[in-house]
Amino acid sequence: MRFKHSMLALALSLGASGWTHAATLQQVVVDNIDQNPEVQQALQSYAAVLQEIRQARAGYYPTLDASLGYGYEWTDKQNGIQDQELDRREARLNLNQMIFDGFATRSEVERQQARAASRASNYKDTAQRYVLTAARAYLEVQRREQLLQLAKESLYNHVTLYDQIRRRSESGMGTLASLQQAEGRLALAEVNMLAAENNLRDAQASYRRVVGQPAPDTLEPFDSSTLMLPETLAAAVEKGLANQPIAGLAQADVEAAVAQRDAAKSRMAPRLDFEVERRWDHNIDGIEGDDEDLTAMLRLRYNLYNGGGDQARIRQTEHQIGEAQAIQRDAQRQIRESVELSWNAHEILQRQLEHLERHVRSSEDTRNSYKKQFDIGQRSLLDLLDTENEVFSAKNQLAEARVDSEIAKLRILTGTGELLEALEVSLPPVEATATDADSGAPEVVAGGQ
Repeated sequence: MRFKHSMLALALSLGASGWTHAATLQQVVVDNIDQNPEVQQALQSYAAVLQEIRQARAGYYPTLDASLGYGYEWTDKQNGIQDQELDRREARLNLNQMIFDGFATRSEVERQQARAASRASNYKDTAQRYVLTAARAYLEVQRREQLLQLAKESLYNHVTLYDQIRRRSESGMGTLASLQQAEGRLALAEVNMLAAENNLRDAQASYRRVVGQPAPDTLEPFDSSTLMLPETLAAAVEKGLANQPIAGLAQADVEAAVAQRDAAKSRMAPRLDFEVERRWDHNIDGIEGDDEDLTAMLRLRYNLYNGGGDQARIRQTEHQIGEAQAIQRDAQRQIRESVELSWNAHEILQRQLEHLERHVRSSEDTRNSYKKQFDIGQRSLLDLLDTENEVFSAKNQLAEARVDSEIAKLRILTGTGELLEALEVSLPPVEATATDADSGAPEVVAGGQ
C-alpha cells in the first residue's frame, strides 16, 4: 500500500517532459477566428447586403431590353385586309432611363446602406462574442489545469502524511484509528484529484468546440495588466453606449426603418421615365414587308387609386420605426446592465484577491506550524488533516478568483466595444470589388469598424 501510493504521488507530481506545443490567448484567437462558423456566417451576411446596395443603386442607371419574335399571323379586318396569313417577325430594342420615381431609388439605397451598417455591427459583435467565448475557454482550461495541479499536490501531501502515520502505527507509536483516519482522507484526496481531472477534460472539450482545435499542450499565462480599462464605471457605460456594436446595430435598424418609410411614401408620387424604342418588324397586321419605327418619349405614370394600399404601407412602416426605436432603447439598457455587472464583478474580485492571498499564506503557515507540533505530539492528526484541507481549499479559491478576475476584465472591454482592439484582433476582411468605394457601405477595418 505504501509503495502504491508513493509511486502514484510521485507520478502525479512530475510534469510532462519533452517538447510541448505552447500558445498564447491572442495567438489562439487570431489563428482561429477566420474558421469560426458564427463569425463566417455574420461575414457572409454582411457581404450579401453589400450586394443588395449595388442592386438598389442599379435603379439610377438605364435599362436596355431586347426582344425577338417569330411566328404565324392571321389578319381579317372589316374594311381592309381580308383573311391574310403571314409569317410574322418582330425585333425590338428598348432603352428606359428613370428621371423621377418619387425618391424611391434613393430611399432604397439608403435603406440597404443602413442594413449594411447593421450587418457590419452584427459582424463585429459576433466576432467580439467569439473572442470573449474563446478567451473564456482558454482561461477555463488554465483554471482546470491549476486546480488539477493543486489536487495533485494535496494528494501528494496526503500520501506523505499517510506513510508517516503508517510507520508510526507499525512501530507501536500510533493508533489504528489514526491510520484509518489518514487512509480515509487519502481516499478523499484521490477522489478530488480524479474530479479535477474530469473537469479539465470537460474544459478541453469545450475549448475544442469553441476554438475548433484541440487545446495546446501548454497555455501561456494571460497578462491582463496591459489591458486599458476605463477609469470609472460611468466612463465605461458611456463608452459602451457609444462604441458597443449592439448600439450601432440598433441605430442602423432605426435608420433602415426610416428609409423604408420614405420608400413607401414614394408610391404617392408620379414616376417619370425617358424611353427610347427601336422596332424592326416584318409582315405586321396583314401587310407584307418591313415595318420599322423609332420612338423617343417622356412617359409620366401616376397611380390615382389602388384601394388604399399605399397609405396602409406608410402606416405600417411608421409602426416599424417605433418598433426599431423601442428595440434601440432596450439595447441601451442591456449595454448599461452588462457593463455594470462586469464592472462590479471586477471591482469585487480585485478586493477579494487581497484577502484570498492572505488566507493562503495564513493557511500554509498554520499547516506548517501544526505539522511541527504534530511531530512532537502537541497536535492531533485531525488538526493536521483539517489544516491540509484548508490550504487546499484556500489555494483553489485563489486560483478561481484570479481567472474570474481576468474574465471580468475581458467582459468590461466587450461591454465597451473595445475587446478586439485591446487584443489586437483583426476581423476577416470582406471580399471587395472595384465598385465598393461607390457603394456607400460602412467600412469594416482591423479590430472593428
